[in-house]
Amino acid sequence: MSGSRYLLDTNAIIQLLKGNPQLALLASKADFLAASVIAELEFLSFRGLSDADAALYRAFRSRIWICDVPSDDPLFTHMVMEARKTFNLKLPDAIIAATARANDLTVLTADDHFKLLPPPWQVHFYTPLPPP
Repeated sequence: MSGSRYLLDTNAIIQLLKGNPQLALLASKADFLAASVIAELEFLSFRGLSDADAALYRAFRSRIWICDVPSDDPLFTHMVMEARKTFNLKLPDAIIAATARANDLTVLTADDHFKLLPPPWQVHFYTPLPPP
């Protein structure tokens, strides 16, 4: 195993379920895959989500860990505020970044705004599939 532990951003979930070969390879070699409940909510609340896509997600979800947002952890709250205020991330992305950092995971994303996060924040970028 590669020792890689990833937290999937919403775009990574979409791309993985679309069959992105780069993500499929990363996922197959990863020691651990997770998603934030925020990414799950973003995915499942998409207006155009088909029943087939929702069913595919449910099958996928059974194979990964879903990270909750801790409501009683001041360190987590501080990390969210830092990501939001210092690096100007939108609140959902700040929560996803803080979730990864709090759980020693690497955010797996194609979103450029995560490039603003310096170490100790951990981010791995992939190339998305072109639109159909």
